[in-house]
Amino acid sequence: MKFSGLNRPLAGVLVPVFSLRSKESAGTGEFLDLVPFGDWCKKSGLEVIQLLPVNDTGDDPSPYSALSAFALHPLYTRVQALPELDSVKNKQEIIKKLANLRVSHDGSSRLAYRDVLYGKLEILHDVFRANEAVITADSELKTWIKRNPWVTEYAVFRALKDREQLRSWVEWSDNIQPTTEDIQKLWKSKKLPTLFYAWIQYRLEQQFLAAAQHLQTLGILLKGDIPILMNEDSVDVWAHRDIFYVDQRAGAPPDGFSPEGQNWGFPIYNWDALQAQDYGWWRRRLLQADKFYQAYRIDHVLGFFRIWTIGTEHSTGALGYFNPAAYIHRADFYRKGFDDARIRWLSEPHIRGEHIRGVFGVRSDEVIKLCFSQVGNEDLYVFTSAITGEKAIQELPIAWQEKDTLLGWFRDRTFIQVNDHEFAPAWTFRDCSRFQELGDGEKAAIEELVAQKGGESEHLWAQTGKRLLGFMRETVEMLTCAEDLGAVPDCVPRTLGELSILGLKIPRWSRRWHEPGQPYVPIWDYPFLSVCAPSVHDTSTLRDWWENEDGSEAFWYSLGCHEGYPRDFNPSIAQKVLKKLMEAGSALCVFQLQDYFALYNPYRVDDPQDERINIPGTVQETNWSYRIPMTIEDLQKEDGFTAAVRDVTSVRAQS
Repeated sequence: MKFSGLNRPLAGVLVPVFSLRSKESAGTGEFLDLVPFGDWCKKSGLEVIQLLPVNDTGDDPSPYSALSAFALHPLYTRVQALPELDSVKNKQEIIKKLANLRVSHDGSSRLAYRDVLYGKLEILHDVFRANEAVITADSELKTWIKRNPWVTEYAVFRALKDREQLRSWVEWSDNIQPTTEDIQKLWKSKKLPTLFYAWIQYRLEQQFLAAAQHLQTLGILLKGDIPILMNEDSVDVWAHRDIFYVDQRAGAPPDGFSPEGQNWGFPIYNWDALQAQDYGWWRRRLLQADKFYQAYRIDHVLGFFRIWTIGTEHSTGALGYFNPAAYIHRADFYRKGFDDARIRWLSEPHIRGEHIRGVFGVRSDEVIKLCFSQVGNEDLYVFTSAITGEKAIQELPIAWQEKDTLLGWFRDRTFIQVNDHEFAPAWTFRDCSRFQELGDGEKAAIEELVAQKGGESEHLWAQTGKRLLGFMRETVEMLTCAEDLGAVPDCVPRTLGELSILGLKIPRWSRRWHEPGQPYVPIWDYPFLSVCAPSVHDTSTLRDWWENEDGSEAFWYSLGCHEGYPRDFNPSIAQKVLKKLMEAGSALCVFQLQDYFALYNPYRVDDPQDERINIPGTVQETNWSYRIPMTIEDLQKEDGFTAAVRDVTSVRAQS
């Protein structure tokens, strides 16, 4: 949807669709819940509703693990709004099933993802089977399918996954890349229930569009979220392997929170192949989102400049490197006096026999036979060619403590070999034991090479980011917002500014890190082209951070508050802090709904950690399952809460 332009500051709310609760929804929020929620937002002075991704994720509750870049999640279907329901002979039986699903989950504070999903899919199957002949002959549905060719790929993929008992396509016996003809043949096959999945998408799009159009009439901007990466087990990777590198994974380099880095498990894009196709797949993806949203968040925008790339043979991000980048060529090493033997010494782990014997003792010969090769006649060893990566070590028949030792040795390298002739510095190259043994001259030569290539990489990243984000900006008229957190290259904020893309400011992390004491950046200094968000789905809520983590005292004083620092984030303090945050220089101030709940005693939970949406790097039932504790109908009646939110948002109107 066309964005009318940023001519004044706006206040908004972030809420996942699955977190909403109404008297009409069954076990989870649904797209049509956005209609009454939007009505409440209008009364509260909230002009932006930001969602998490709403694509189909199959069996995975994470909204960032989509199995389609285009298909909406069946979870968000409003069954009783389906026109086909009225034609079902056993309508009352289906209504009863739906009521049972609703009642069994009404009292739950968390989304029982799989129970609700499969319960709803069962009901949708009932409706479809009762109307199959009519649906098959529906000319409007046929026209919609022709206008949305992605749906045939998706429907075939979903039907095949059902046949394969939800196994990843990588494990299918016939996992060759399908041609367009293959997909059309499967689409028309009577052996696969493909039309069922196409019909669900048809009705889902209608319901989501109805909600989006209602918000537009209210003057509320709907902001979506487009993850940069795709799950390997997705229809897009299955059907379009030419635009992905399926032998490489994306992640993040090591840092203080993740000393081994992160491996997200998602394949990276083949941008050269995409460019040759004029970025057709990405353009279609954006145009699909443009049907519903007036603004969108680009998840991990840094990945459009360069992505941390890891081979599929590894399980962590420790041995990754940035792609693209200006790598160090063998010829560069030669010019600095490093021959091939020296290059190998720095890029391949070498373990002295005394170290192996010191760790493994009497089992040393067994371990050497298992995974090492001797270097000539020296008491020196390298890993065998069978040990291709971290996963190979983790699969060895030895104790986990011994595996940890081997993994530490395997990661001990100054350079990562990218291909036969190019190398990237390991993220922690200065910690490599063999780097530390080098003389000052060799260390200086390496530092010079790394610095030189780092500068060249910055230039390359700026070009790459401008090219990729540029085609996105020209494809749709939505307001573009970027999640630009992490190790941010200097070129990123400059490029975002040139393209009028909003960055993200999370106050607890917005500091002048290179100044003494690392003071907070005053919120009034945030650039207009930014979004201020005191918490997001991957962080603790504002109240939880304030009461249970470090940094809130200094932040209190950075807001210009002169009275004593309050550790308890009670409603009066929440009101003061949220109103101050609304003074931020950012064009958008978008707060999680839970952060607004802190304003009102009846909505305050005993433990603010119960309001957290996700803890990154963990797998637990509480991730991606938060539900608001009241229905939207009750929210609309709670005048005290509405007034408290309106008091906060009024600050934006005065800016």
